[in-house]
Amino acid sequence: MGKELAVVMDVAGTILRMYRVAKDIENGTILANVVTWELIMERKGRVLVVPQIDPSIMLSCNPDDRLGKLIDGREQLLEISCSSSPVSKSQAVRILAGSRAKIGDLIDVYQNVAARCPGNYITAGMIIDAELQEVVYALSTGGAPFPGLKDVLASLRDLGADIFMASGDSMRSLAYLRELGIDLSRVYPVSGPMKKKEIVVSLKSQYRRVVMIGDGLNDLYALRAADLGILTIQQDTRPTQKLREAADRIITNIGELPKILNGDV
Repeated sequence: MGKELAVVMDVAGTILRMYRVAKDIENGTILANVVTWELIMERKGRVLVVPQIDPSIMLSCNPDDRLGKLIDGREQLLEISCSSSPVSKSQAVRILAGSRAKIGDLIDVYQNVAARCPGNYITAGMIIDAELQEVVYALSTGGAPFPGLKDVLASLRDLGADIFMASGDSMRSLAYLRELGIDLSRVYPVSGPMKKKEIVVSLKSQYRRVVMIGDGLNDLYALRAADLGILTIQQDTRPTQKLREAADRIITNIGELPKILNGDV
């Protein structure tokens, strides 16, 4: 066996307090404080597509142009983050190309979040419905570290832990983690539920003990696969029963983590 301890952490809702906004494309309604995973799981064939495109490019576009114009020629920058059932990237690209959704729909949610969460961690994406062959939601997310996070990370390093991040967001957004002292070579972007599980399983072959910390259903399989799965409810105090049962420990504040790993509680 190699090293002693690996700590894998989800990002949104786990180490960052998030503000999420969606726009229902069909009726134009802005929905605040949404849970991305819940919107995806409403129906089979839904997938979250994250364009790794600089927001300045999006903001410089004509908001009345269709989304396909933003994507055209940038297809290689699209990443599928998670889905309710398998949808290929080529399928997603075709749906985006033919969508009636406008670039302005994406701008609306991005600007809403930017006004509420000024800073470097803001991302935007689209939820596609493969059965409807359409973009059903534009989505944006912003966040800031929970109080005391830097001290938590320092304490984990003092315990000899190697820290990894596994997130559904793009690396463009996750580059912000460098400001928290996170080694970007240990950051796994665009990680859905199964990829997070694979990350944990792979690390278990390299470390004596692997701990997973997450807050949502997209962390479910990774929590189960880890030697110690810790569910944090600092962002969402009403996790599903399935998620609670998947965790070995439940915490209400990320600040509890070092004591648990040190065996003090």
